[in-house]
Amino acid sequence: MAKSPGTPRKKVVKAPEAPPKPVVKSRSRVFRPRQLIKAACVALGLLLIPVAGRFLPSLNNRPEYRVGPDQVTISPPPRWIPPDLTRQVFERAGLSTAESLQDPSLSERVAAAFHTHPWIQKVVSVRKSFPARVHVEVVYREPVAMVRGIDGHYPVDRYGILLPARDFADADVDRYPVIERVASVPMGKLGESWGDPVVNGAAELAAVLNKEHDGKTWWKELDLASILVPRRVALLDSADELQYELRTTGGSEIAWGRRPDSSHPGELTVAQKIQRLVDFQSDYGGFDDQHGPYQIDIRPWQGIQRGVLAREPGNTQLQ
Repeated sequence: MAKSPGTPRKKVVKAPEAPPKPVVKSRSRVFRPRQLIKAACVALGLLLIPVAGRFLPSLNNRPEYRVGPDQVTISPPPRWIPPDLTRQVFERAGLSTAESLQDPSLSERVAAAFHTHPWIQKVVSVRKSFPARVHVEVVYREPVAMVRGIDGHYPVDRYGILLPARDFADADVDRYPVIERVASVPMGKLGESWGDPVVNGAAELAAVLNKEHDGKTWWKELDLASILVPRRVALLDSADELQYELRTTGGSEIAWGRRPDSSHPGELTVAQKIQRLVDFQSDYGGFDDQHGPYQIDIRPWQGIQRGVLAREPGNTQLQ
């Protein structure tokens, strides 16, 4: 039945809300039995680790963690590098044949050992990997000449660094230009500079003339036999004042001039000097004939000069 417009609405009374229950704090989880047992086990394990380590086998004794010369690889060596270079490095530096791959100082010690070997110009990087393997990237020194001494030949690189003669056979001497008339002896050890600017300049000249181009070298093409250093060098002479000569296989001597990196005004460039030698060889069919040997001077700006080579007094053969 519809309510009449005049009937008042009943007031709805809400039931009172229940009072909030008091929050009962639970015991800390730390003091629960299960948690206490776990904590005790962890503490006991930490205490036993040092003791257990004494009875566990050391990883250093396992083959996959031991590094010796056979586990070291190096940058591909050129033909003049001895095949046992890595073993030489270990022996010279006193490294063990069973170094530990886990040793944090291993890379540093291997790098230092290679750096001090006379055949190594620079150590680029040392990398370790598992199983035991160490790769060493290096830059090798390259022999460019043999210095003739009173007791044999001394190999040097382009900077005049003394290299190990024991790594060369007698037949290897013919592969390189020979530097003659050197009055000094090496001042340094293997892997160090000869210590004489005369030798340094000659080694630099040998590197230029014996550098390969199109599979050939100017040294062989021009039939050269040796580099002659200045006979007399004043103590006050600078390295840029030293004058070098070339001796051909037929005995003629060519006045070359100053070292290749000379900045002396008026000095012909290396390219100009080589071109003069090539032109002379082409025009005359070589540097030697039945009327020689000759003294050939390629230094003057106006052109090449040639004369019969004078023999030293008292000598019947060329020196």
